[in-house]
Amino acid sequence: GQLHNDDESREMDVKVDMQFVKSENVANETVCNLINGHLIELLLKQSSELSIDDAIAQYIEDVKTEFHGDEVANLYHDHLTGRAEYGMENVINYRLLEDIFTGGAHPCKLTTILRFNTQTGEFITLDDVFPTLNQTRLQDILLAKLMKDQNVQSLDELHQKGILEMTDMFISSNFALREDSIEFHYNEYDIAPYASGACTICVSYEDVKDIISTTWENRK
Repeated sequence: GQLHNDDESREMDVKVDMQFVKSENVANETVCNLINGHLIELLLKQSSELSIDDAIAQYIEDVKTEFHGDEVANLYHDHLTGRAEYGMENVINYRLLEDIFTGGAHPCKLTTILRFNTQTGEFITLDDVFPTLNQTRLQDILLAKLMKDQNVQSLDELHQKGILEMTDMFISSNFALREDSIEFHYNEYDIAPYASGACTICVSYEDVKDIISTTWENRK
């Protein structure tokens, strides 16, 4: 579509500040390349065939193209900050914070958490950690922990706080396998209104020892 004539007044600001992994020895280079490839594909939505610099440049180009194709926002910013965090043995948790403003009532902050096996470079999914048949029990454990954190006795009391009014409890795909616990991160609007902000539910490995996959239970 045609751009507005006053396009000069439209401002955009895109920043990418992401850590990538690198290795001092050749043996680990393959693992690092695999992890970096996942980060490029899953977070920057680019081909893992691209180099890191090219992937970032292409991401910025894509965002600019989208901005210029959308005549709604006069001011736009998109800031990505990605950091690797060590967790349980042989795991890197990767946390991406995205701060986006597209001209709405307020900026939007999104957290994405990914997990990688430091021995193989593989992306770790929820199904890898919790067999599907145990996930209903995990959901119950998360709900119980949420109620405890909010100091309420019932679902009704949670609803009165605006929590889980619009959705049933679900397992967030944004989770970190930390050294001492598993952190499940819920972004703004996921389970509570914007005013309540993001929400984190942490469960200890002890709490889930009966339902976690045998591959993981002895890792801590």
